[in-house]
Amino acid sequence: MILNGNWENEISCAWEFPNAGQSFDTHNKEFLDMIWEMSLTAFDKPREVQVVVDDDDCLHMSFGTPGFVDFDTPPIGMKLPIRSWIHTHPFGQAYFSGTDWKTIKTWQLVMNEAIVLGDNEYMVWEKGIQHTVFFRKEPILDFNQTILEDWVKTTQNIQTTLDIGEEE
Repeated sequence: MILNGNWENEISCAWEFPNAGQSFDTHNKEFLDMIWEMSLTAFDKPREVQVVVDDDDCLHMSFGTPGFVDFDTPPIGMKLPIRSWIHTHPFGQAYFSGTDWKTIKTWQLVMNEAIVLGDNEYMVWEKGIQHTVFFRKEPILDFNQTILEDWVKTTQNIQTTLDIGEEE
């Protein structure tokens, strides 16, 4: 079932590395990417992974099936309030399912945010905000490549105009 017995440590290292000794941003790209990667590669098949960041910035993790995750036993030592509940949807889409909304409603008094990860996207619920926010990663062309492509198109248009003018 578990192919990478070090999966929790890899997520913890992604959490601790960028800002050792400081309060950490739960939206950090490397941290969220590592949770997503472990969800897809650490087990015999893609499985939901959840990471709870407690009030002391400690991580509490578990994994489940491809479509459901919970804690088999209550996380020992978890300090409330929960800073963030992060979980994956390894089938690809970041959205809060009916089960997710029930979890949020159950924990909303002692939880500051919830994040669901999908393939190159994530959705965030924040306490006190009346809407969720959706983020999608989109590739951005290299600036120099964009300039070169624009120059080539302009040059081709000028050449086409000159060729037409010569035929008259």
